[in-house]
Amino acid sequence: MRFGTSYFGNRMLKHARKDLEELKSQGFEIILHTYSENDFQFYRKTMKDLVEMSKDMGFEVWIDPWGWGGIFGGEAYSGFLQMNMEEAQLSNRGKRKGSVCFNSEKFRHLMKEWIDAVKEAGADVVFWDEPHFHEYQSTTFPHEWTCRCERCQIIFNERYNYNIPVEYNDDVSEFRSTSILDFFKDLTSYASEKGLRNSLCFLPEESDQLGIKNYRMFVELEAIDDIGSDPYWIVFNKPLESFVKEVTDRVVKLAKEYGKTDHMWIQAFRIPKGRENEILKAWKTMEECGVSTILFWGIDACSHMSSIASEDPGKVWKIVLDIVNGRVK
Repeated sequence: MRFGTSYFGNRMLKHARKDLEELKSQGFEIILHTYSENDFQFYRKTMKDLVEMSKDMGFEVWIDPWGWGGIFGGEAYSGFLQMNMEEAQLSNRGKRKGSVCFNSEKFRHLMKEWIDAVKEAGADVVFWDEPHFHEYQSTTFPHEWTCRCERCQIIFNERYNYNIPVEYNDDVSEFRSTSILDFFKDLTSYASEKGLRNSLCFLPEESDQLGIKNYRMFVELEAIDDIGSDPYWIVFNKPLESFVKEVTDRVVKLAKEYGKTDHMWIQAFRIPKGRENEILKAWKTMEECGVSTILFWGIDACSHMSSIASEDPGKVWKIVLDIVNGRVK
């Protein structure tokens, strides 16, 4: 089993070197660097240096479009949406939302420039992190949904031969799913042509509400090399063992069926005091399911980011290191 962790919140290379050397000595083989829109605009050369440093230390490097366009996971804002509000998802009630439209050609073009930068930096894997439509509360969806912008209206009309309705129906559901599928078919193919591997991390529940209601459709994409998920039991307020097992089993079986590699994430952030040992249960459950790669979000139990830090990050991280170093069975 291989282990990895995410690294974010620092762009000062002398400090990053110390952190990465420590992670390597602790047994991590994979480092995931977040690469936000802010990084792309202001730290592009720094990101290249950071990736090169990681590679020189022997890490496999995964790169995450953290928060890009508001359609990927991550605590990063989208500058693209600030400057291109017309590219945002539009609800059926006529409200623009803080998520880019999956059919925005302008955004796809920018993401391909980002992929070029990832390739230039020398990374190994593009990690597509929790792609999703604008998030609505279950009490709001499907009364309100996205996207019904002018682009989507045109494409829907061409495909279904009638105007996209205001009220949600089966065609809208299918249209949303195929929109996100087309988006990934385009971008993962582009990344693959550049010699990059594609890893897709699904949210832990197939969801019409968030747009990916069938993992299989995406696993079938030829350019997808690796699939995974992140059943963060505390975040989703789910029973740990059954939730983690169900999601992990689903990923591992699909990966085997389609000849992909697999990975899973364990929550090492926002862990309440007294619940640290739940990380061990999550790891053991994933190990029993036969997953090949486990990663932890994130470094030092996210102690440096107060909004998601664990209450006792030192204890959390010690447990993570015990797992990585085989000190627990």
